Amino acid sequence: MRTKLVRFVVLASLAGLLMSCGTTSQFTPGKGNKYRYAYKLMYPVENSDLLFHDDSIIIQFKFDEAAIRFQLQNISNSYLAIDWNKASMNIQGRHFALRHVSNLYSDSSSSASVLLPPLGYLRDIVIPRDNIYNDGDRWVEMDLFPTTDRKSVKLQESIKKNVGRQIGLLLPMMFGSTEYNYEFNFQVDSVKRILWKNYEPFQRIPEPPSSKHQVSGSDNVTTAIIAVGILGFSAYVLSVKKSPPSE
Repeated sequence: MRTKLVRFVVLASLAGLLMSCGTTSQFTPGKGNKYRYAYKLMYPVENSDLLFHDDSIIIQFKFDEAAIRFQLQNISNSYLAIDWNKASMNIQGRHFALRHVSNLYSDSSSSASVLLPPLGYLRDIVIPRDNIYNDGDRWVEMDLFPTTDRKSVKLQESIKKNVGRQIGLLLPMMFGSTEYNYEFNFQVDSVKRILWKNYEPFQRIPEPPSSKHQVSGSDNVTTAIIAVGILGFSAYVLSVKKSPPSE
């Protein structure tokens, strides 16, 4: 009973603690109308806060136009590392290798993995490798799904039909010498047309090397795990059996 109660408190504290992206004052609206997508986690659990936890990890995601950001905490007894060479994203069945923080703006496809000790956490970002490139002047990121209609009625209708479309994310994780494949499936829950004045551009962290815009503030994925840690996360960790996942 105590374990279930503590777990309920943890989940209740996590919900709704996502913070908004940092904005920039040097922003020029694009052509046509702007659209905002809302996503829902469908697997391995259904969760509108894009939150998942088991006895080994707590992870929460946040989408922007081009990428998925996340915060991951290791609550197992083993060291944890993401095997980025095997990680992938699939959009409507098409699979992509990924870039993340360590090689986001690199010509190399090699990527480094952070070794997380028990109770350690990290923040990272994943973007399809083919969706980010340098055009010679700046780094360009392609949307996961179109977010502007360029004044095209055909494209406008196509954007509206993206409700229900799927994005999958595979994050193979090593717990000591044990490997476990975490698969997450997300669904477009809604697509809403917004005014350009209500659009809040985000600041990518790390910033592109060639960026000419200096922006204040920070790119925030949820601080929930840290907050809950202060309020009683340790009690939760001590109350559950911590062990690497098994197939």
